[in-house]
Amino acid sequence: MDTLHKQEVRVRDLPTRSVTLFPTRAQVVRDIKDVALKPGSNEITVVGITPTADEQSIKVEGTGSAIITDITVELLPNRDIFQEIYPDSDDSESESDDDDDNEDETKDKKELDAVNNLLQTYRDKIYREEDIQASVQDRLKFLDAYGKSLDKKRGVEIDVGLAQYRDERAKLYQERAGSVVRVRELQKETSRLEREYLRLQKLQTKEKEKANKAKDKVQQRDRRRRDERRKEKARIRKERELFWPKLVYTVRITLEGSNFTPTSSRRSSIASAADVKVVSEKAPADNAAELTCDLSISYVTSSAFWSPSYDLALSTTTNTAMLCFDAQLTNMTSETWANSKVILSTSQANFLGLQDETPALAPWRLRLAGRNAAWNPDDGVVSREEHVQKQMWSASQSTTHQQKPRANLFGLDASAFHPETSNHSLQDYQMQLMLLEQQNKKRLMMARQEQAPPPFQLHQMQQMQQMQQQQPPPPGRGGPQISAPMPQIQALSVENSYGNTSAPAPNAVGGASSFAPNSFAKKSKAGASMPSSDKRRRSASPGGGGGNRFAFDDDGSSEEDDGQTMLEPIPEVSFQDSAFEETGLTATYDLPNLKTLKPSSTQSKQRVARISFQNVVFSRTVVAKYKPAAFLKGRLRNTSKLTLLKGPTGLTLDGTFMGRSTLPRCSAGDTFKMPLGVDPAIKVAYPKPDIKRSTTGVFTKGDNSVYTRTITLVNTRASQGQKPVEITVLDQVPVSEDEKLRIDVLYPRGMSVGGNGMLTGLAGGKEGPADQNWGRAVASLRKGGEVNWEVSLGAGKTVKLVLEYEMSLPTGERVIQC
Repeated sequence: MDTLHKQEVRVRDLPTRSVTLFPTRAQVVRDIKDVALKPGSNEITVVGITPTADEQSIKVEGTGSAIITDITVELLPNRDIFQEIYPDSDDSESESDDDDDNEDETKDKKELDAVNNLLQTYRDKIYREEDIQASVQDRLKFLDAYGKSLDKKRGVEIDVGLAQYRDERAKLYQERAGSVVRVRELQKETSRLEREYLRLQKLQTKEKEKANKAKDKVQQRDRRRRDERRKEKARIRKERELFWPKLVYTVRITLEGSNFTPTSSRRSSIASAADVKVVSEKAPADNAAELTCDLSISYVTSSAFWSPSYDLALSTTTNTAMLCFDAQLTNMTSETWANSKVILSTSQANFLGLQDETPALAPWRLRLAGRNAAWNPDDGVVSREEHVQKQMWSASQSTTHQQKPRANLFGLDASAFHPETSNHSLQDYQMQLMLLEQQNKKRLMMARQEQAPPPFQLHQMQQMQQMQQQQPPPPGRGGPQISAPMPQIQALSVENSYGNTSAPAPNAVGGASSFAPNSFAKKSKAGASMPSSDKRRRSASPGGGGGNRFAFDDDGSSEEDDGQTMLEPIPEVSFQDSAFEETGLTATYDLPNLKTLKPSSTQSKQRVARISFQNVVFSRTVVAKYKPAAFLKGRLRNTSKLTLLKGPTGLTLDGTFMGRSTLPRCSAGDTFKMPLGVDPAIKVAYPKPDIKRSTTGVFTKGDNSVYTRTITLVNTRASQGQKPVEITVLDQVPVSEDEKLRIDVLYPRGMSVGGNGMLTGLAGGKEGPADQNWGRAVASLRKGGEVNWEVSLGAGKTVKLVLEYEMSLPTGERVIQC
């Protein structure tokens, strides 16, 4: 038995060659370069493909001296550890508040210490003087005791004893008096020093409080910064946990290494000379142990896509507009596509299986049923086959992009890391996952709306919904481990690069991708293999004003730069436009430079093109019966080569941002209209109707009423240099559904349904001859009682539009609305 040489590579370590984003999915191509092979069987295991990938779309190609004998795809638990991939920061932020009490002494503290030392010296001197006084007091007592003892002695002269007593007592008095004077002086100085000490102590206390307040502010600021850093770390961790896969796809590729011979040594192989890489004749025969090959693995995921976003700036003075076409890129997979070529495609082709086959019409046979037989009144409107086919189509549409719940594929066990906050964190994760799934479902539904068939009538739609609710839901596909069938042995291509490899056959290993046409696949592969310096920049002319606005030289400079060599304008920061190419029904946009798409719940924006529009037609519509306002609308013609997809747009009118709206889909050469809100320069008045009742009318006798409605339009723009504005005014007269009820239009006179328009209008409330320069108004009557005025109103002018009709009915009858 041959030894199986195993190798394992992780998807996050593989370079991303290209990412092709579609409106509802993305196709990723990764390269496995210089795979070292050994003679015999080799198994290359690719671990970590996002669980949102379509296992049926995983495809392996490559070049080298090897033969692919087997490919298996399995959905396995993620063996990576979150803490090892995203380790926590080791920068332990010290939160201890260091109280620096041993700072350099301030001037006030030094003075306080000096006063305190001097005060202590004076107190010592006072203590010494008090001790001297006590000594004098003790000596006086001794002297008094000695004088009293003289009378007991014999032979003592009294005069001599008293003289000695007096002298000694005088000495003690002088000594005590000097000490008292010195103590008095010391006490005065001590009191002064004590007051100075208290003053300096209060000053030091104030300075310390001030310093503590400043320190507290600094600590609070640092604490807030630490809290913000913690919150940011927690946000980043939550974002990473949101896209951390619980399950990943693992692809095992089994290859047989060749020995540089035109035929294989194994009988079971179907290798030929085309499977062997051409080697130089100088290569030694012992290099068989150093076989290498290059592989590429591609797959499709529905959790990455792109959507258009626009910014439309219009000018009513020059009748021009500028449209910025941006692409919002979304990556909600578990992978980061670093430094990859990003291509946008408008293709939405998908393959649903047998349901995509062109249906064949079955005969719709009808017969007459008996009077008492059961019958369905819809049998003459909708056939049973139509009901069944519509039901199958709706079911297939609802399960087209059915995905596994993200809660089963992404996230971490929060209680394992944060037991105290596991419940709240889990609720947050579930809420975010629900929002992401809702956004994804809404995006898929919007993408299908453009391909949806015309709706049925109301009762038919209700029947279809009831039939769908009665049906059980379709079973989910696959299990935790899915292996793609590999009935054949596929030989790797022998081309020198991926740029010349042809699209795989439908029965190739892993299945062919049905989301990119062959021509597009060739283009993207060739673009990925060519150096960037050798790529020829494609040009497009999306500018509505004519001219090639996207023509660039090889060095990337515009041709218009040659005429501006004498000027040095201030450079503007702008976006780099994308290269555009349209192939059949698909348009592709190659984004400039290499991009890195990280998994995130937010979208990144990339400029695709800038389109200029000329001769923008602004029109105003007034339906004063419902709203007394002139609604402004712009009509633009897409003279570029780009197809504008339906998407949100920001509207700016004459430099003022109006808000957000939706740009309709518009092909190259078609026109589209954009509502621009209410024109405040056009004032509209619509008073109550004037009613005149009589028993004798113009045409019949009975209860007759003549109704007069007046619409007043005022153009408040300045009259100097302003062109007349075109306004469409709509009103209506009631339509009779009863032959006894007659309604006739009296004014404008001569109008008939589908007839020619009639000139009408009162200038400034007076007849035409009073002011002939107000403009022009043409009234016409349409079906359903609609009255239409096409008004051209000059600046600063006023016009009144009068509608008068008569309603005649038999006496005693009343009018109600149907």
